[in-house]
Amino acid sequence: LRILREANDAIPGEVISQKISNLEHVIRRIFESVSKHPGRIGEMERFMEYYLPTTVKLVNAYRDFDSVGTQGANISSAKAEIERTLDTINQAFERLLDDLYQDAALDVSTDASVIQTMLKKDGWAESDFTGGMKNE
Repeated sequence: LRILREANDAIPGEVISQKISNLEHVIRRIFESVSKHPGRIGEMERFMEYYLPTTVKLVNAYRDFDSVGTQGANISSAKAEIERTLDTINQAFERLLDDLYQDAALDVSTDASVIQTMLKKDGWAESDFTGGMKNE
């Protein structure tokens, strides 16, 4: 995150800067999620060993290309490719984050369903069991 922040600070472009900021934000949230749920660390192996280092490499390459000064066809093409790739990476990392919360979401959904069913069964909510509310 520190390396991404430093690269982002060095790159003046507003569009690329927003993409990198989004990336920093989602990575921070991924780390927070794994910190709260360490049992999920096994799912992070590829993220930590390939995706994150390669993303940092691409952002640093963009920073290097941007600092060259001249924007020939090769540099412009490489920068455009990195920008498109950062969009893909941001989407993928958001999905990864969402997947990290899959079990928690399932638990909440199950709890909500059970309590609704019990409230209906006990007559405290509209119910298919009794046809109405308790004390009607």
